[in-house]
Amino acid sequence: GGFHAPHAVHEPLKMPLGLNEGSVTQPGTPPFCFTTLKNRADFKAASAGFRFSASGFTMLRKPGAGQPGQVRIGLTVTRKVGNAVVRNRIRRRLRAAIRAFSKRFEGPAMDLVVLARGALLQMPFEAIQADLARAIAVLSAKPEVGPGRKPA
Repeated sequence: GGFHAPHAVHEPLKMPLGLNEGSVTQPGTPPFCFTTLKNRADFKAASAGFRFSASGFTMLRKPGAGQPGQVRIGLTVTRKVGNAVVRNRIRRRLRAAIRAFSKRFEGPAMDLVVLARGALLQMPFEAIQADLARAIAVLSAKPEVGPGRKPA
C-alpha cells in the first residue's frame, strides 16, 4: 500500500466557482453579471477594439456590446506562460480577482479579453485587483466604436 489520507467529510463549496454568477446591485442600476466568452469569434473580435496593458496582462475590449450591465470576459493564458499547472493557477487567480471586483462594478456592457502574462503568478493579489479595476475603468470610458484596427 501507499499513503492514504484520512477521509474527511466533504461539504459543498459555498463560494461560486464560475464567472456566470451575477451579483446583486443597488435598486435602479441594471443587474450586473459577468459571463464567460466561449467561442473563438468573440475572442478575435476583441483584437479590433481598444486595449489596456498592465504588468501582468493586456486587456482587450470588443467594440459594441449587448444588454446594459452585462460584461463578458474571456481569459487567454498561452503555453508560453508555463505548463498546465502554472496556467491553471494564473486562471484561478484572475477569476478570483474578477469575482471580487464584479461586486462593485457599474458600467456599460462590454466584451473583455484578458491576455495573461507569467508575471501574474508572482504579483500580490491586491495588485492584480487594482490593475483589473484600472483596466476596466479605462476601457469602459472608451467610446463604443473601436480605434479602427482590422480584426486579426
